[in-house]
Amino acid sequence: MTIHISVELSHVCPLADIVQHAEVLETGGFYRVWVPDTMVTPWEAWLAANMIAQQTTRLRIGVGVMNPYTRHPVVVAQMASTLQHFCGGRLALSIGSGVGWVLDKAGIAQHVSAVEECIASVRSMIAGERTSMNGHAFRIDGVRIRVIPPENSVDIYLAAVSPDSWETAMRVADGVATFWNEEMVETRRRVMADRSLPTAALVPFTLSPEGIFGQKTISENELGACVEAMEEAGIEEMMVGYRDLADLETVARLIQ
Repeated sequence: MTIHISVELSHVCPLADIVQHAEVLETGGFYRVWVPDTMVTPWEAWLAANMIAQQTTRLRIGVGVMNPYTRHPVVVAQMASTLQHFCGGRLALSIGSGVGWVLDKAGIAQHVSAVEECIASVRSMIAGERTSMNGHAFRIDGVRIRVIPPENSVDIYLAAVSPDSWETAMRVADGVATFWNEEMVETRRRVMADRSLPTAALVPFTLSPEGIFGQKTISENELGACVEAMEEAGIEEMMVGYRDLADLETVARLIQ
């Protein structure tokens, strides 16, 4: 198998169970766990990522999708640099525009250039540079964080759905985080005709009749077929959105 099998940490995993999930992910041979940064989880994303880092030595850790508003670029750079040191270079970030109606309810103004400005400034600050940004969304005046630049750079993925966001990813990101569907495959083929970026594609799967927040999920048989289809399409990383440990153990059988 050439494709990497990762997961998005369950949105309903209790805080007390994160360590147990981390142990299964480490021993099960999973490539990476993406820790979602969202208000619907019963924990905060960076705390959860730290708990996983403490419990594992091999498993890669992603944090995101983060939006650039509730996580200001200066704060993201400080947190990412610190965790990259702590986890031994296993960290990646995913940054996207956020859920518009949620940000509206929080009274947060949004700007179309915010994601691109955020990625550029975060990358600069993690590298230890004194960073200024006179953008449409952010004004940063000569900020340099005090964390020593990590030996391994932090890969930054851009969460892309629309064709415009894919184009932005090709300009500023190290990878693309997206949803698996036929339209995505065609968009990726067109946008990456000349060069490619690592792509992590999310597919929701659960054995539970409760489902995952009303999303349409695939069956166990469809999961294997999905792996084959992603490999054929050249997708580097399958990101499985799951519900509980029984789901994890089922997915782990694909790896073994």
